[in-house]
Amino acid sequence: MTKQLERIQIFDHKAFGRLIADYATGRKPWPASIEEFRAEVEGPNIAKIPSHMKAIQVVQPSDEIFFLRLPPKTLFSQSLERYAANDANGTTEPYPAPPFYSDMVCREERLTHTDFFLSRVADYTISVCS
Repeated sequence: MTKQLERIQIFDHKAFGRLIADYATGRKPWPASIEEFRAEVEGPNIAKIPSHMKAIQVVQPSDEIFFLRLPPKTLFSQSLERYAANDANGTTEPYPAPPFYSDMVCREERLTHTDFFLSRVADYTISVCS
Protein backbone atom coordinates (compact mmCIF):
# COMPACT_ATOMS: atom_id res chain seq x y z
CA MET A 1 0.00 0.00 0.00
CA THR A 2 1.23 3.50 -0.81
CA LYS A 3 2.09 5.96 1.92
CA GLN A 4 -1.00 7.87 3.04
CA LEU A 5 -0.76 11.48 1.90
CA GLU A 6 -1.36 14.15 4.49
CA ARG A 7 -4.33 16.40 3.85
CA ILE A 8 -4.79 20.08 4.55
CA GLN A 9 -5.90 20.55 8.14
CA ILE A 10 -8.23 23.45 8.91
CA PHE A 11 -8.17 24.71 12.50
CA ASP A 12 -10.59 27.61 11.98
CA HIS A 13 -13.14 26.87 9.25
CA LYS A 14 -14.82 30.26 9.51
CA ALA A 15 -11.54 32.18 9.09
CA PHE A 16 -10.46 29.92 6.20
CA GLY A 17 -13.85 30.42 4.53
CA ARG A 18 -13.57 34.19 4.99
CA LEU A 19 -10.15 34.14 3.29
CA ILE A 20 -11.58 32.17 0.34
CA ALA A 21 -14.53 34.59 0.19
CA ASP A 22 -12.08 37.51 0.05
CA TYR A 23 -10.25 35.85 -2.85
CA ALA A 24 -13.51 35.04 -4.67
CA THR A 25 -14.92 38.56 -4.38
CA GLY A 26 -11.65 40.33 -5.19
CA ARG A 27 -11.28 41.94 -1.76
CA LYS A 28 -7.91 40.21 -1.53
CA PRO A 29 -5.58 39.11 -4.35
CA TRP A 30 -5.10 35.39 -4.87
CA PRO A 31 -1.84 33.97 -3.52
CA ALA A 32 0.88 33.89 -6.17
CA SER A 33 2.60 30.86 -4.65
CA ILE A 34 2.04 28.02 -2.21
CA GLU A 35 4.53 29.73 0.09
CA GLU A 36 2.41 32.89 0.12
CA PHE A 37 -0.73 30.85 0.81
CA ARG A 38 1.04 28.87 3.54
CA ALA A 39 2.06 32.13 5.24
CA GLU A 40 -1.53 33.46 5.05
CA VAL A 41 -3.06 30.41 6.73
CA GLU A 42 -0.27 29.06 8.92
CA GLY A 43 0.85 32.38 10.44
CA PRO A 44 -2.51 33.04 12.12
CA ASN A 45 -3.00 29.28 12.74
CA ILE A 46 -6.00 28.98 10.42
CA ALA A 47 -4.78 25.83 8.65
CA LYS A 48 -1.73 23.65 7.99
CA ILE A 49 -0.64 22.94 4.43
CA PRO A 50 1.21 19.61 3.99
CA SER A 51 4.84 19.84 2.89
CA HIS A 52 4.23 17.56 -0.10
CA MET A 53 2.16 20.37 -1.71
CA LYS A 54 4.65 22.30 -3.84
CA ALA A 55 2.45 24.64 -5.89
CA ILE A 56 -0.96 26.27 -5.93
CA GLN A 57 -3.42 26.54 -8.82
CA VAL A 58 -6.28 29.00 -8.41
CA VAL A 59 -9.27 28.71 -10.75
CA GLN A 60 -12.43 30.78 -10.71
CA PRO A 61 -14.94 29.84 -13.42
CA SER A 62 -17.60 32.25 -14.66
CA ASP A 63 -21.31 31.88 -13.97
CA GLU A 64 -21.70 30.25 -17.40
CA ILE A 65 -19.13 27.49 -16.95
CA PHE A 66 -19.60 24.28 -14.98
CA PHE A 67 -16.22 23.53 -13.45
CA LEU A 68 -15.80 19.79 -13.03
CA ARG A 69 -13.08 19.46 -10.40
CA LEU A 70 -11.76 15.91 -10.09
CA PRO A 71 -10.03 14.77 -6.91
CA PRO A 72 -6.34 13.82 -6.99
CA LYS A 73 -6.15 10.19 -8.08
CA THR A 74 -3.93 9.01 -5.20
CA LEU A 75 -5.96 10.72 -2.45
CA PHE A 76 -9.23 9.50 -3.93
CA SER A 77 -7.99 5.91 -4.26
CA GLN A 78 -6.64 5.90 -0.70
CA SER A 79 -9.94 7.18 0.68
CA LEU A 80 -12.01 4.73 -1.33
CA GLU A 81 -9.84 1.81 -0.11
CA ARG A 82 -10.02 3.00 3.51
CA TYR A 83 -13.82 3.41 3.46
CA ALA A 84 -14.34 0.08 1.69
CA ALA A 85 -12.13 -1.63 4.31
CA ASN A 86 -14.19 0.03 7.08
CA ASP A 87 -17.40 -1.21 5.44
CA ALA A 88 -16.03 -4.76 5.02
CA ASN A 89 -14.87 -4.83 8.66
CA GLY A 90 -18.17 -3.49 9.98
CA THR A 91 -16.44 -0.46 11.45
CA THR A 92 -18.88 1.83 13.18
CA GLU A 93 -16.60 4.87 13.29
CA PRO A 94 -18.40 8.04 12.26
CA TYR A 95 -17.58 9.48 8.86
CA PRO A 96 -14.85 12.12 9.32
CA ALA A 97 -16.87 15.30 8.81
CA PRO A 98 -15.81 18.63 10.33
CA PRO A 99 -17.58 19.35 13.64
CA PHE A 100 -19.36 22.49 12.44
CA TYR A 101 -21.85 20.30 10.50
CA SER A 102 -23.18 18.72 13.69
CA ASP A 103 -22.97 22.10 15.43
CA MET A 104 -25.42 23.51 12.90
CA VAL A 105 -27.63 20.46 12.32
CA CYS A 106 -27.84 19.23 15.92
CA ARG A 107 -27.58 22.71 17.42
CA GLU A 108 -24.70 21.65 19.66
CA GLU A 109 -23.30 25.13 19.10
CA ARG A 110 -25.37 27.94 17.66
CA LEU A 111 -23.85 29.13 14.37
CA THR A 112 -25.10 32.00 12.31
CA HIS A 113 -25.99 31.17 8.72
CA THR A 114 -23.01 33.26 7.57
CA ASP A 115 -20.59 31.40 9.88
CA PHE A 116 -21.95 28.07 8.67
CA PHE A 117 -21.73 29.16 5.01
CA LEU A 118 -18.11 30.33 5.42
CA SER A 119 -17.22 27.08 7.20
CA ARG A 120 -18.77 25.09 4.33
CA VAL A 121 -16.80 27.14 1.80
CA ALA A 122 -13.61 26.24 3.69
CA ASP A 123 -14.53 22.55 3.75
CA TYR A 124 -15.51 22.43 0.06
CA THR A 125 -12.33 24.26 -0.93
CA ILE A 126 -10.04 21.59 0.52
CA SER A 127 -12.20 18.46 0.42
CA VAL A 128 -11.48 17.19 -3.12
CA CYS A 129 -13.91 14.27 -2.64
CA SER A 130 -11.54 12.27 -0.49
